[in-house]
Amino acid sequence: MSGTPEALCRRLKAWPYLEAWVAEGRLAMHPHQVEAALSVVERLGGSAILADEVGLGKTIETGLILAEMKARGQIANALILTPAGLVSQWRAELEHRFGFVASASPRESGWLWIFSLDAAKRSPLREQLQAVWWDVVVVDEAHHLKNAETQNYQLVAGLWRRHLLLLTATPMENRLTELYNLVNLVKPGAFGSYLRFYREFILAPRTPKSARHLRRLLGQVMVRNRRTDVGQPLPPRRVALWPVTLTAPERTLYDRLTAGLRQEYRRRVAAQQTWLPLMAMQRQLCSSPQALLPTLERQTWLGPEHPELVALARAIPRAAKVGQVVELARHFGGPLLVFSEFRASCRALAEALEEAAIPARVFDGGLGPRQRDALVDWFWTEGGVLVSTEAGGQGLNLQCCHRLVNFDLPWNPMRIEQRIGRIHRLGQSQPVEIVNLYAEATIEEDILHLLHEKIDLFRQVVGELDVILRHLERRGSFQARLIDIFLGEEDRARVEAALDRLGREFRAARQRMTWPSEEERPSRTAVPSGSGRR
Repeated sequence: MSGTPEALCRRLKAWPYLEAWVAEGRLAMHPHQVEAALSVVERLGGSAILADEVGLGKTIETGLILAEMKARGQIANALILTPAGLVSQWRAELEHRFGFVASASPRESGWLWIFSLDAAKRSPLREQLQAVWWDVVVVDEAHHLKNAETQNYQLVAGLWRRHLLLLTATPMENRLTELYNLVNLVKPGAFGSYLRFYREFILAPRTPKSARHLRRLLGQVMVRNRRTDVGQPLPPRRVALWPVTLTAPERTLYDRLTAGLRQEYRRRVAAQQTWLPLMAMQRQLCSSPQALLPTLERQTWLGPEHPELVALARAIPRAAKVGQVVELARHFGGPLLVFSEFRASCRALAEALEEAAIPARVFDGGLGPRQRDALVDWFWTEGGVLVSTEAGGQGLNLQCCHRLVNFDLPWNPMRIEQRIGRIHRLGQSQPVEIVNLYAEATIEEDILHLLHEKIDLFRQVVGELDVILRHLERRGSFQARLIDIFLGEEDRARVEAALDRLGREFRAARQRMTWPSEEERPSRTAVPSGSGRR
């Protein structure tokens, strides 16, 4: 260790403690993480929003902040609140990388406690936590606090604490008022009253009056690192578009049901009725007959065609795309992560893989914490195929795998980026291979053409994707605009023209949306690091 890296590390009062963990290869410290920790402790007074993009190691930053505060004698206890599925991951990461052992019960002694946000907001744990003075409280996935009327928000607002750290890659998902709520938790009064904030900053719910002024104020409470700026380039992404030819029964089902959906969509728009269930059906149709059937069976508006379409869907034993996943798993031979939006599709995939003697497990939101932990451990140690719903798209560290298959694509690009972020993150040493399956001559092909060719979503790490989407959604939600294109238009040329316009809007927004600006980006230096998961 020499030069700037040593000087940067030695700025940490906790370095004498951390140095041994780095030397053992347990702790990997990157420059942006050290700088973030020092910024929170020295510049922001110990309370901040950590808003790094997905995969940049906010858990490590939190551990560094806790270690630094302890070394400076600023804290004697700490509370960490996380989504239920990430409690054990937090425990394991902090113990392995920092030697911090967290207590699991209010009755246990120690200095660090970790609970799920869901458990913490229920009695009697809520009252027990709110009766204690906390030196520092950490909340992971803090966008769950964006609404001040929710129990999540009121729980955290009711905690007695000196310092508060909120961790979220998306500090504002829909409205500027959400950002105000988070800032007001961390530093009450920083933006003044809500009325003052509204008058001074809000031109429209998603549009600030003065973005530059708002950025300056956020600099007093927020640390945000982007992957393009951290000086630690991730391995490249290699993207393959994998066309699948539907079987004759699948093609018949797709064409007939899509025609019915178009007709019903126009009727509902004219009658000013909700068409959201139609969008869900179209997405299920693009996934698998197993995902579609439960919804299709309830759709009496299809009239005389209804029983025929139900019978047709039931008669398809296996989607053509399922067979392609089996072939891909055989070809890759190592750990493989497969995403689908629908549990029924996940189950069909796992069954087909197991029938082919390929070990496979399903990860979904119905699993308990121990089951989730066991599945993640199995994937790290045994490999195989992990088939996941969107429940696995946030928070999990799966760098043991560098291959991902999108069995179906969500119509929200941010969810796609979250999926990829499970494996394309700090600690990944292999080029990441992404295979996007799509059924030829379907809406899936159009969506993939939009995301891949026109938006260039998969070929590079997308910075500020959440900001770009919010900018686009001033004209309506991204998904709503897609369904309007696909079900509102039958003429092929008009569909393609509408997709072209949407792609041009996205590219233009990407060029305009930079945060921070070029002149605000700090320089980066190297920091000694270790390797390994645990």
